[in-house]
Amino acid sequence: MARNQITSLKVTAAAAVLLVFGSMVVQRADHGLSSLAGFDLVAKAKAAETDAPNKGFIDSEAFRLMREMGTYLGAAREFSFRAGVTYDVVYMDIHKIQYAGTANVAVRRPNKLLVRYSGEERQTRVFYDGRTFTILDPSRMVYTKTKVPPTIDAAVDRIFAQHGFSVPIADFVYEDPYRVLMEKVESGFVVGRTWVQGKPVFHLAFTQKEIDWQIWIEEGPRPLPRKLLITYKNEPGSPQYTAILSGWNLQPRLSDSFAEFHPPAGSDEIQFLKATNMTMTSPK
Repeated sequence: MARNQITSLKVTAAAAVLLVFGSMVVQRADHGLSSLAGFDLVAKAKAAETDAPNKGFIDSEAFRLMREMGTYLGAAREFSFRAGVTYDVVYMDIHKIQYAGTANVAVRRPNKLLVRYSGEERQTRVFYDGRTFTILDPSRMVYTKTKVPPTIDAAVDRIFAQHGFSVPIADFVYEDPYRVLMEKVESGFVVGRTWVQGKPVFHLAFTQKEIDWQIWIEEGPRPLPRKLLITYKNEPGSPQYTAILSGWNLQPRLSDSFAEFHPPAGSDEIQFLKATNMTMTSPK
């Protein structure tokens, strides 16, 4: 992962963009979840070939559960949830430090998004109203904004493309979470059944070229994601990102103005920088 070195000590818009959803950032080209390669899944892979976005050693049940989750979440026109995030940062390829934070996310598809992140390293607010993507650092009273396309999918893609990075839990706000999560998967299987925060869940594991990831999906009529764990296996120290997802509300009755941004009194607007202005190495 992970030498996140920002060339300036001053908070920049680029830094905020890269970390809005809860800190550990990843290069979208490497994003994906896949199963552990050491297991013999050949027979199951043959049965799942028609389901798998990428052919490999795939358990068809794992893809069925992921598709069920993606369909259910994708059908929600508005929703909110909370993510308790922990992530490792490896300094000088030696010291692995874990940081934590909480992201509160509210979505109204197709074109409104609000994120409030509070963590050990930073405080961030993100507003998307269908026209403008705005990031506020309330602790330093600075904000930045840029014009983006008129849908959440296109707006988030634009921001991530400009900066070359993505954030794991952002995948859940897309119209089709299944497609976004599974497009780079090479293998996957069902680990078993367990509990997360008192909820019975299916535990799934997937592998991709650069990462291994696991997801826990609630059993029953509400197949919501309850936990996400990503291991950046090719990075020094194999850092991990974990998000515990709770407080799901698929009928939050959001106000029409919930994602509008109004600059706080005394705040300053700063330039919306690109990743090329920063020295940053991150997994994914």
